[in-house]
Amino acid sequence: MVFKWPSEWRDSDAMSYFISDFASTAVRPSRKLNFWSNLICAVCQYRKTPFVSVAELKRCLAWRGVAPQCLEGVLEEMLNKRTVLKLEKLTETWSQWGLGVLTSPLTSVWKRLVLDTSEQKFVVISVLEECRSNLICSVHRSDNLLFTIQEWNELALTFIHPNNLENLNTYLVFRCDIAVYGDPVSLVKVRAANEKTVSNISQIDIAIGKAKMTKSALCAQVKELSSKVDELLSAAKKAKNKNEALSHLRRKKLYERSLQKREGALNNTESLLLQLQESQHNKTVLSTLKVGAEALKQNKVSLSEVDEIMDQLDEYKSYEDDLNSAMTSLDTTTDCDMSLSEELASLLAEDSEPPAKKQIREVIDLTEDYPDNSGFHDNVLTTEELDELYSIQQELERAPTPPEQLDSSRALREEFDDVEHPVEREAPPKEMTARLSPELRRKPGRKLVGTLLE
Repeated sequence: MVFKWPSEWRDSDAMSYFISDFASTAVRPSRKLNFWSNLICAVCQYRKTPFVSVAELKRCLAWRGVAPQCLEGVLEEMLNKRTVLKLEKLTETWSQWGLGVLTSPLTSVWKRLVLDTSEQKFVVISVLEECRSNLICSVHRSDNLLFTIQEWNELALTFIHPNNLENLNTYLVFRCDIAVYGDPVSLVKVRAANEKTVSNISQIDIAIGKAKMTKSALCAQVKELSSKVDELLSAAKKAKNKNEALSHLRRKKLYERSLQKREGALNNTESLLLQLQESQHNKTVLSTLKVGAEALKQNKVSLSEVDEIMDQLDEYKSYEDDLNSAMTSLDTTTDCDMSLSEELASLLAEDSEPPAKKQIREVIDLTEDYPDNSGFHDNVLTTEELDELYSIQQELERAPTPPEQLDSSRALREEFDDVEHPVEREAPPKEMTARLSPELRRKPGRKLVGTLLE
């Protein structure tokens, strides 16, 4: 992956301004400060080097062979904002936290860094914290908290430059992210994801670490002896005489016996390692169960309390039922709702009444055709009689008109084209009027009925 320089890096006029020194130490332009501050952090992040010197920065940030003349002023401002720290200040903090317990490799590096004043060192805090976070998160994803020093260094080198590895280890010890064991360091333990500080290295951790180191050494020996046996066998096949071939085969037998011993020791070591890891796992499970049991004891609920709560709930429920029944007994809107429902049903029936039937009702209800209002209520047809009239009218409408009637109507229409003459309608068929009930025929309004039927 190639580092991406800012767009100003290709602008000669802009870079001539940026690489020049500050005109005054009292007032430093924020544009130039922000440009170099961001660039220093980006370069250190790309190179995985949170620990840098002024000389290294000048070499990395040189533009067309010219180092920025304002670099010391930029670093001074970054020190004031605490985005960078001098390495001496950071190592003084480490010593105050009692890191003298570190074993010789880390301690020797720490002493060398403190005593080395020939070249000023700085620590970019944001880059250092990013390397630390990425490394610890990768350990938590692997679910393995115990490493030999070789395994730990291989993992850490994926996140930091080799020149900064020892400084990173010292910083992790200072932050209580790791604990180290041995002189020289042979074992590294990382804090768990749910812990803020790493726990002490126990005897079982030491045993597991030694078993891992022994297994790693035996694996290397087995690999070396296997390759040696293959070489001797190949040499015996290529031998020019019998004595030389027998010599190679005798040496091969010696290496094979040694290889068998190493393989047996490797099997025993792997079995011991599995037992130790299982024992540690059982200890963790037992500790979890113990904590859970203590929590259950504290949250224990007695049966009497449960019964009392249930009785209270039943009592409250019966009270609510009584209250609801008392409130519903005061409801006086039932009769009103029934009358409103009847009125709504009658309105819907009137709206749904066919137009012809409605016309019959309107004509029958007229009182202008009667000499007086006496017996008015007797003249009004009932609903059943209206239904009967409506059905007879529909049958008349559906009945076909005779041909002779059509011809006579057409002749009359042609003869009296210009003058309107009233044409008497033919009386309805007798079979239709005969179907009227006797009560309907006795009604004084039957003339109106006949008119409607015509």
